[in-house]
Amino acid sequence: MDRSSPEMTEAGRQINRRQFIRYAVLGLGAAGAAGLAGGTLFQWLRTPGTVARVSRRFAITEALVQMIDGQEIYHWAFEDLDNPMHLPQMPGPLIEAVEGDAVELSITNNLPAVHGFRIPGAPGETGNGIEIKPGETAVLSFPAPEGGSYMYLDHLNAPVNRVLGLHGPMAVLPAMGNTPYSRPTPNVQKLFDHLGATEHFPGEPWKPEHSRIWIFHSIDPKFNAMAEKGEPIDAARFKEEFVARYFTINGESGALSSHNHHTTPEGRIGQPHLIRIMDTGMTADSPHIHGNHVYLLAIRDIGGNLRIQESVPMVDTFTDEVSQCMDWLLPFIRPPDIPGDHLIPLRRLIPRELALTLGGVGQSPLMYPMHGHNEQSQSAAGGNYPQGMVTGWIITGDLDGVSFPPANPEEKGGPPETH
Repeated sequence: MDRSSPEMTEAGRQINRRQFIRYAVLGLGAAGAAGLAGGTLFQWLRTPGTVARVSRRFAITEALVQMIDGQEIYHWAFEDLDNPMHLPQMPGPLIEAVEGDAVELSITNNLPAVHGFRIPGAPGETGNGIEIKPGETAVLSFPAPEGGSYMYLDHLNAPVNRVLGLHGPMAVLPAMGNTPYSRPTPNVQKLFDHLGATEHFPGEPWKPEHSRIWIFHSIDPKFNAMAEKGEPIDAARFKEEFVARYFTINGESGALSSHNHHTTPEGRIGQPHLIRIMDTGMTADSPHIHGNHVYLLAIRDIGGNLRIQESVPMVDTFTDEVSQCMDWLLPFIRPPDIPGDHLIPLRRLIPRELALTLGGVGQSPLMYPMHGHNEQSQSAAGGNYPQGMVTGWIITGDLDGVSFPPANPEEKGGPPETH
């Protein structure tokens, strides 16, 4: 083929352009403390009744996102301009606040088309959504809404812009109380009052730092390739022809999402964790957790309406719908499938198991999987299993505050030696 032909010229332009597109950092903890979900979540907790100013500067940009199989897929993405890394993030940076805080968001559109920004459930124009022209910066000022889990997104040409990467989480704590909500139902309040204070929930009450965010997402690379070429994408065609090839949690899949400590809840028995689940993709998912059942606390629908459960169901699997937020309480009770006297700490009851090493992998601490009952979501690129939407949770120690002993690779499965 003549290298001066229009086809080769266009191909050359695409290749050269790719050299200047930055790689996105993946996972909510990948871009430093400003993006952590867990560990430093709500690190500035303060005296009740005080109000803080929360100021964030984002840019709407483009990025290459590497999938679990090494494929590089073009996305639109949010960039945290206040983070020294100055790299696009997938998903977008975490916004965290306390109810009533003065929130100011500055969003600059660095893409050649009009894009939008909306937080369903937030007050005023922020909740209704705004449009941002190419090269322009929009500033949104609003009081942080009531406590709960929120998703921000580009609502234009729905669901195209959201699914192609323009989405992220917002977590808001109530101004007072011991639950994640400003107006908990009586049964949710009762559940949180029982944490650390009853025989069934020994240990500690819920602490806001014991929180994780799971953003479930799905990707069809053919539409991302269209966006990279600047081709218009019709929303009706997108919804009709979308076939998910990759499934991610916080932008990662498989082994990566299973071993990211900003994704996997981690703590001792008696340290309950809140899991904020958000579905930003195109598939309804049914996450299933092992080791403990979880309590379904609340659901926020696509319109931003929050429904806190009147009767709090205990489930091991529950389907989240597209564009929905769902909150779980993982109680971190002693797994009931471990037999034996419940008064004996696990490090004494099962020392052999905790010292076991299988295939060079130590079995201490205890890790239980979370996977989806939508079987396709467990794969990548049309069948690479289990490199899809999977992660887990980790029990690091006993109720009495003592950590489990580390597995000893030299023992090859035997109990620790005593002297």
